[in-house]
Order: sequence, then structure tokens, then C-alpha cells
Amino acid sequence: MARVDPEDDDIRRFVVHHYRYDPARHERRHVLVAAFDTATEARACLDLVRAEIERRRETDPGFDRREYVSSRTLEPGDRRREANSRLLRRTIRHGVTPGDWAGDLELPSSTSRLRFGREPGRRTTAMLRWRLRRWREDR
Repeated sequence: MARVDPEDDDIRRFVVHHYRYDPARHERRHVLVAAFDTATEARACLDLVRAEIERRRETDPGFDRREYVSSRTLEPGDRRREANSRLLRRTIRHGVTPGDWAGDLELPSSTSRLRFGREPGRRTTAMLRWRLRRWREDR
């Protein structure tokens, strides 16, 4: 199996995660198993981990039933787009109106930008924060 670096944002990669208890962090989380350059190899790894989980589920009475294995496909540039989205969110959260530089950011499809017809002032920024807060509460 040809493994690749899961952090390499220049290539398409298929990442396999195992949701389990992580004793190093004292919490349940998605722990990285491996990243591959083809879907076939990722599926083979996914099946191996799934078989191991099923084997442990049947034999170990103390097995955590919430464990599972999953995979996701990361396209080239995903990490950069997510970082841009976090930057934009933190900027707004801190009360700073994004300038012209924000229009040049490449964002993921799950993020959208609103532009006002006039230069946003203090009142407009407060209104935007209020609307974001209400939106989060409704979710």
C-alpha cells in the first residue's frame, strides 16, 4: 500500500480515521490510521481496521461500542481553504471588518461571504455579529 503524508496539501489523498478513546489526550476522537493516494488502498485499509474492530467487539466484553472507522477524501488545497475560512471567521469574531484582502481568499464551498453596499461601520459590524450569534443559536 502506497501511503502518503496526510498533511501534503498538494495532492489528493484518501485518509482513514479510527474513532476511539485516545489515552494520550484523555478523550474520544478520530485518530489517524493512514493516508493513501488511491481509493482502492484506502478501502483495503478501512476493511482491515473494520474487521479488527468487529473481532474485538465479539471477543472483548469491555469493548467500547462507540468505536468505528471512517475515511474521507481530501482534495488538493483543502487545508489552505479551511485555514482561510478560519482566518475570516476569527477576523469577524474579533470585530474587525475584513478588507479588500478578504476578496482574494479562496474559501471552501461551505463558507460564504457577505458584502454590504457601503463601508461597514461600527453599527453594521455589531449587527453582523448579532445575526451570526442568532444563526448559531438556531442551529
